[in-house]
Amino acid sequence: MKKFYLLVCLCVSYCFSFAQSTGFSGTGANINVVYHRINWTINPNSSSKTITGTVVTYFKTFGTPVSTIKFDLNSTSFPTANVTATYHGTTCTRTCLGNILTITLPATVPANTLDSVVVNYTGIPPAATGQATGYQKAANGTDNWVYTLSESYEDRDWWPCKADMEDKIDSMDINVTVPWNVGTADTFWVATNGKLIDSTITGLNRIFKFKTRYPIASYLVAVCVGKFNRYYTGVNVNGTNTQVAYYILKNTGSQSSIITTMNKINAVLVEYGKKFGDYPFKLEKHGFYEGLAAGAGGMEHQSFSAIASTELSDVGTLAHELLHQWFGDNVSFATWNDLWLAEGFARFGETLCGELVPSLGQDPYTIRNGFKNLALAKSTASVWIPNSNINNSNNIWNAPYGSTVYNRGCMVVTMLRALCGDSIFFNTLKSYQTNLAGKSATTDTLNNYFNRALGVDIKPFFDDFVKGTGNPVYTTLWQAFGGGNKRLAISLSQTKNPISSPVTYFHTPVVLHVTGALPANDTTIVIYDKGGGIMAKAGNGIGPDVGGNLLIFNLSFTPTNVAFDEYSQMLATGSTPAKVTTLDLKLVDFSVKQNPNYNSASLFLDANSSNTEITLERSADGISFTSLGSMQIVPGLANPVKYSFNDLSPIKGVNYYRAKYKATNGQFTYTQVIKIAGIYKTKFEIINNPVKDNLQIKSSADALNGEYNFSIYDASGKLVLQSKNTVSGSLTNLKTNELASGIYILTISSADGNIETLKFATQQ
Repeated sequence: MKKFYLLVCLCVSYCFSFAQSTGFSGTGANINVVYHRINWTINPNSSSKTITGTVVTYFKTFGTPVSTIKFDLNSTSFPTANVTATYHGTTCTRTCLGNILTITLPATVPANTLDSVVVNYTGIPPAATGQATGYQKAANGTDNWVYTLSESYEDRDWWPCKADMEDKIDSMDINVTVPWNVGTADTFWVATNGKLIDSTITGLNRIFKFKTRYPIASYLVAVCVGKFNRYYTGVNVNGTNTQVAYYILKNTGSQSSIITTMNKINAVLVEYGKKFGDYPFKLEKHGFYEGLAAGAGGMEHQSFSAIASTELSDVGTLAHELLHQWFGDNVSFATWNDLWLAEGFARFGETLCGELVPSLGQDPYTIRNGFKNLALAKSTASVWIPNSNINNSNNIWNAPYGSTVYNRGCMVVTMLRALCGDSIFFNTLKSYQTNLAGKSATTDTLNNYFNRALGVDIKPFFDDFVKGTGNPVYTTLWQAFGGGNKRLAISLSQTKNPISSPVTYFHTPVVLHVTGALPANDTTIVIYDKGGGIMAKAGNGIGPDVGGNLLIFNLSFTPTNVAFDEYSQMLATGSTPAKVTTLDLKLVDFSVKQNPNYNSASLFLDANSSNTEITLERSADGISFTSLGSMQIVPGLANPVKYSFNDLSPIKGVNYYRAKYKATNGQFTYTQVIKIAGIYKTKFEIINNPVKDNLQIKSSADALNGEYNFSIYDASGKLVLQSKNTVSGSLTNLKTNELASGIYILTISSADGNIETLKFATQQ
């Protein structure tokens, strides 16, 4: 949601991974909501703003018998006298008290049983209060309309539900009865979630019937009844023709221009799909409707976003609400504490859309720089909302968190992208969206996905920038040296703003833009600053730790300038990096390379270093090291000086290496530890290349009894076949009879992280 202050055939599916209740009110703790069939009667011309409804709820009981069910419902607007409940035709005892509807069933429902209850209700929802909108009536010229906006707790203001993002409603039928004027065709129309199945005129009424078969959180359920001009088109989502709908109130001007702008977002939808996976609701619809009168510029109602009249042609708002369909709708946040998982990513989408579709005219840097400045201005509030601020909508949206979830959240996402590099970043988020489709997540969930993708625990980054407050302030020093001065040394020092921030040290991705004398001399480097003088190269995964507050980069040109965060990719500030000649460059670089029959270690020291001995050490566990011998100087290099050592008998399995050198003062200095496998031996080969119907893979003896993932990609990089196999014999067979003729890549990965890549052709 973009807040203004910043600018039966019953198809059910069970999901038992939910906790019994994570909703703030604790309703529905003993049931899993499976399905709602809703009938609403709404008349925008009613002076009383009354809503009348029937909600049939199918639920699955948890592990204990159930005799009482509770739903969220505003007890002031819908007192007990206005609510009835029936269980298989039998009237139930019910009470509405403290915004909770309690239903006592006439019979106890056994554990793990699918059952249903019916609630009939009528009443007048409350007026909007601050950031709490709910169910409201508005006017466009002479025409009235009714709209809803339930984020964060206002679903209970107009319908009985279990307000719990971890227990999404698996499936819904929504039927809305509106007045029909026989003398004036097509008066009121209905905008709501899902796919329009039917609309039937009966006398003075028209009944609209919608179905949604995607899991949905209760606060994302919406209805809007008004007099609309309706526009339809379509967008191809990876082979699926998805309906696109725009509903604009009839008295709104410049509709042609509005539709032109909205149509531009279809290209954004396609590009978002490439980055995060297919549009999540492609079998139902995508679209925008004019339906918000106050409180927000847009609201990401699932499959059909509501847009305020003032924002109908705002590309940023439209792109923001669209990305919410992935982040917030498809994968929701588990509790309101982690609202940033929706709003931070959606705000990030306002910058990303300009990158992916340049014709939109959205300048990513300008937009992102604005968000960065807004985030820095609210540096005393965290992204993660504490429990004390999630008890009502005003506490969420009026507090500083109503800003930080957007702007600081956007910068967290932006820094995460810089840290990982685009390939790892987008592939990880695509897996996150695919694996958690229809479910909910927490900050820890997202953290764990990136930990696995990077092979490095970046929880300190999330702790500092999501749950922490403040931001780092950097002083950066750089020096060019070596042959042609094409080696770049970087040293960092960090303070924090404000000093009172509880963060001890910000684990920060530092983005530096390096340029040379010619226009082609240009590169961006990313450093993961871990504190204590420890840094690692980042931007394409995260490299090994390097101590001594000195990191060396090999360039193809001589650097003449280094710029700090030139494109606003960090939630940090810093002065222009200073070029110096006094950096301590004794240890320039240390690396180990795996070769077919040995491991080769290299150490670079600057020419001014004076050392009596350099020794290479090896360990099987990374703790206890033994000496392999002295590293020898490699002739021909004056600055830096290169030393090398070939380990001709590596340990089978994992090897840990470090070098130590003794200075003339008698003190030993150790390099960082590098982890590497032993001698690389190919375990697999394809024996029938080209392949016709069956791919035959020969396995070496040391591959037997291991479990491997076999993945086949076509020439475009698209995954076309995947299989997990335990290798029990010398031959493994994969059926390829459905693959078209062409060139394919087979990757074989094992639990220890080793990957082999083989190329083959198919003939059909």
